[in-house]
Amino acid sequence: MIITNLTTVMSQKKWWRGAILCIAFACSSLSAQAMTLNELQQTLSTTKIVRGDFSQSRTMAMFNQPLVSNGTFIIAENSGLWWHQTAPMAVSLVLTQDKLSQQFDNQPAQIITAAQNPMVFYFSHIFLALFNGDTAALNQQFSLKLTTLTPETDTTDTHTHTATKKQWQLVLTPKQAPLNKVFTTITLQGGKFINQLTLAEIRGDKTVITFSHQRTTPSTLTTEEKRVFQF
Repeated sequence: MIITNLTTVMSQKKWWRGAILCIAFACSSLSAQAMTLNELQQTLSTTKIVRGDFSQSRTMAMFNQPLVSNGTFIIAENSGLWWHQTAPMAVSLVLTQDKLSQQFDNQPAQIITAAQNPMVFYFSHIFLALFNGDTAALNQQFSLKLTTLTPETDTTDTHTHTATKKQWQLVLTPKQAPLNKVFTTITLQGGKFINQLTLAEIRGDKTVITFSHQRTTPSTLTTEEKRVFQF
């Protein structure tokens, strides 16, 4: 990531773009039944931890081919976001309420605090608000459009005994600067979990992140995961 190619973003010191990914993980527990913002808020506030995999493709005017990366993620309500890119190079990004850490391979981690760069945490707090179910805060920054893409009735997969939820789409349109100076829209699509996040930028660049293997168990952080968030 952060959302863009991590190496490029951090070399340009555009730290705040990392916070945008919190939208994706904030919505990763969104049920297909959440067809109103009030129901969405209730649903999001009940999920404590989500783990999964991601594949990211960023199309930029300056490159002939998209920049592709993949890895794993964890978002924990009381800890923050761990975005662990495994290819094309190892990069670990950890975002909490007041600190951000990024580490390339085995290099020393780079750490920034809210006091050092308030813009990073302006964005991160907005998007972590979605994970916490604070749609009132999001309404201050975005116009939100939540729609259903398939019929209301849920079905059950008899092989896995898991419910297959109807599909939904959430489009966020920035209302004001600085968001509307960067993005035209941010679109989330999914069912029980988010399946795809699309970031459309004013300058024409686009980032598509596909999520898979999302899960809510174990319901607590492992010892290793706790260590990651302690910096």
